[in-house]
Amino acid sequence: MENSVKSTDIDKLKSLQKDFKQKIRPFILPKDGVIKGETLKDTYFPTSKDGKPYDIFISHSHNNQKEAEILAAWLKKYKGLSCFVDSFVWGSADELLKEIDNKYCKNYRKNTYDYTKRNFTTSHVYAILSMSLLEIINESSYCIFIESSESLNLACLGKKKTFSPWLYEEIEYMKTLVPKEANLKTYCNAVTESKNIKFEYEISELDNFSFLKYDDFLRLRCMTQTL
Repeated sequence: MENSVKSTDIDKLKSLQKDFKQKIRPFILPKDGVIKGETLKDTYFPTSKDGKPYDIFISHSHNNQKEAEILAAWLKKYKGLSCFVDSFVWGSADELLKEIDNKYCKNYRKNTYDYTKRNFTTSHVYAILSMSLLEIINESSYCIFIESSESLNLACLGKKKTFSPWLYEEIEYMKTLVPKEANLKTYCNAVTESKNIKFEYEISELDNFSFLKYDDFLRLRCMTQTL
């Protein structure tokens, strides 16, 4: 698959990402001192492309970004399917927090940040991010999870677990939002997380997902036409 996708195919999708720093500054420096969460969400974490929902949501580890980009570019080029990959569309939550915290939480004289204020801003940004994830997964026709040694803790024999709270959240959303007569929910194999503090989440729900074989994957366009 990698050989059938050119770097220019991926660059076309990456070009969708805007200069978020310039766009968000008016929202985080409001004259009335109140940041509009919904406006910030729609600007920084948009959930649709040209007003239309994405065909496929791709859930992946940050370390599998290359695989996700190749998969999305292949599906767009050969199957005409729009795929949501956060690095193509969204700004960085960490960069957004840095912009906000530098304005509202930093003590420049001591070069430190207020712990309580930092917790407050983080909770709001992550809540906004979570709601955007929920909307995209809910509106997408398909969800693909890229299973790899980066996304799962392979040391847990018999049970699938992850150290990533975002992957845990995405999979829980997929499980919760799946309709009774479900569209195909799939995951693919691909080729470790920080050595600092870790939180582990069980994601045994993956056992109930359909495994997508390569031949079936090539026929994905035919399957979408039956929806």
